[in-house]
Amino acid sequence: MADVNWLTIKNEYINTTISYRKLAEKYSVSFATLRVRAQKEDWVAQRKAQQHKVSTKVAQRTADVIVKKEVNRIEKINSLADTLLGKLEEATGQLNNHLIANKRKTKVIEYKDPVAIGKPTKEVIEENEEKLFIAGDIDRTGLKQLTAALKDLKDIQIATESVANENNSEDDNLYQAIAEEVKK
Repeated sequence: MADVNWLTIKNEYINTTISYRKLAEKYSVSFATLRVRAQKEDWVAQRKAQQHKVSTKVAQRTADVIVKKEVNRIEKINSLADTLLGKLEEATGQLNNHLIANKRKTKVIEYKDPVAIGKPTKEVIEENEEKLFIAGDIDRTGLKQLTAALKDLKDIQIATESVANENNSEDDNLYQAIAEEVKK
């Protein structure tokens, strides 16, 4: 038993879920000897500490991934809200403009022999469209639509802020991290 590498056995026990009995079989060591040594060096407490350390790191990395995804989502929402706001400003300026579209179609028919009546040799249809904006009364339907869009924009802003501030207690590092990233 002089050639037994106890450090290797101990590390395997601490970093895995293998039992004393399986370790004794694997390394051809007496189960009783292994158990006595493990109790003497308190391998169980070291395993628990290692598992706690690993689970803490896993939780932190998972939280980091969630924070990044949530921050990206909030940035997209804010970007869309900014785009919508720009469109609303543009539409507000156009509330009293009315579009008038005039379309004209002209059909031209050509014959091979202008005197004789027969099949036409060429037929062309030309379309012309003219659009005019004329000032008039404010479009009330458009005003209602803009008001609804502004309400939706405000709801988006409130929802975004509530996600960042939701459950924002001292215990909840995930939401604190999201709130800090959003503020940046």
